[in-house]
Amino acid sequence: MPKKPHPYDQVVYLLQGGGALGAYQVGVCEALLESGCEPDWVVGTSIGAINSAIIAGNTPEKRIEKLNQFWNRAATPFPEMPVLEDNYLLRQVQKFWSSQWTLMFGVPGFFKPRILNPWLNFSNHPDQISFYDTRELRHTLEELVDFNLINSKKVRLTLASVCVENGQLVYFDNTKQVIGPEHVMASGALPPGFPAIRIEGKNYWDGGIISNTPLHAVVSDKSKANLKLLCIMVHLFSYDQRTPISLMEILKRKKDMEFSSRFHQILQALCKNHDLNHIIDQLVDKYAKFDSVENIKKLTKNASRKTINITRFHYRDDPSNLWSKDYEFSSQTLKEHRQTGYGDVKRALQDPCWLQAMPDDEGVVLHEF
Repeated sequence: MPKKPHPYDQVVYLLQGGGALGAYQVGVCEALLESGCEPDWVVGTSIGAINSAIIAGNTPEKRIEKLNQFWNRAATPFPEMPVLEDNYLLRQVQKFWSSQWTLMFGVPGFFKPRILNPWLNFSNHPDQISFYDTRELRHTLEELVDFNLINSKKVRLTLASVCVENGQLVYFDNTKQVIGPEHVMASGALPPGFPAIRIEGKNYWDGGIISNTPLHAVVSDKSKANLKLLCIMVHLFSYDQRTPISLMEILKRKKDMEFSSRFHQILQALCKNHDLNHIIDQLVDKYAKFDSVENIKKLTKNASRKTINITRFHYRDDPSNLWSKDYEFSSQTLKEHRQTGYGDVKRALQDPCWLQAMPDDEGVVLHEF
C-alpha cells in the first residue's frame, strides 16, 4: 500500500446520489485508493450509498474489483459506438436510446420494470408501489458486500435516508446500529421509480429527496471533536453559467439544481457554525479560570477543535449529456464517467497543495476541482 500522502487524522469519502453518474465516483475512488488516501469513514446517499457500502464492505485490495463488478453488471447491453465519440449530436441520439432502454428494461442486478403499472396497484403500502422492482439489488449487495465486515466497524459507514412517515432525514450508521442490505436500498429508494424500503416498522426513501449532499453528518459529528479531517466529496450534478436555450437543456438544468441541494448555502451555514464552535473552544481555554463551572460546561457543549478540509471533485457535464443522464447506463458512457473521475484525481495529485495540513485555528477550508 502506498505511503499515507497526507497529515490528516481521518479521511472521509462523501458520495452524492446521481444514478448512472455514480460511475464517476468509481474513477475518483480508484485514483484516491491508488494514492494511499484510504477512507476511515464513508458517507453516501442513493447511488453514493451503494458505492459507499461496497467500499466499506470489502478489504482494501478488493474494493475496486467489487466496484467494477457492480458497474460492469449494471451496464445495459446497448451497443457501443466509439466512432460517435467526437460527434456530440450523434452521441445525444445514442444516449437518448440508451436511456430509453433503461426505462423499458431496467438495469441488470439493480432494478427491473414491474408487470403491474403502479397506477393500477391498489396496495396501501408504499413499499409495494413503484414503477420498478429493486429486489435484484438486494441479491447484488449480498454478493458484493461483506456486511459482517461493515458491522465490525473497521471503516465507518453512514447512509442518508428519509423517513416517509415524518419526512425527517435520518442517518443509518454502523457505529450505532447493525447495517444490512435494506439500509443501503433505503438510501437509494427514489420514488416513484423505486419502492420505499420498510425497516423496523417504518418506510424509507432516498436521502437525496432532502439532501443529496449529506455533509451535515460529517460537520455535526461530535465524536470527531478534536480531529483533523480530510473530507473528499464527489459532486455529480454541476453546470456552467450558460443560459439553457432548449427544452432539453432546461430539463437538464432543473435536475442539476434539484440534486445540487443548495450545496453552497448549506456549506456556508455549516462552516459558519463550525467556525463559531472553534471560537467558543478558544474562549473556553482563555476564560475558564475567570468564569463559573456551569457557564464553562454550557460553552464546552458547543466547543470544537475539529478542522475539516473539504475537497470537492466535480463531475463536469458533457455537452452530449441529456436530461436523462442519471439513468443512461450504457457501458460506453459508464466507462467515460470512470475515466473522467480517475483523470480528475490524477491531475489534482500532480499539485497536492490540497493535501497539506491546515492551521489549528482554521475551522473549515474548501478546495474545488
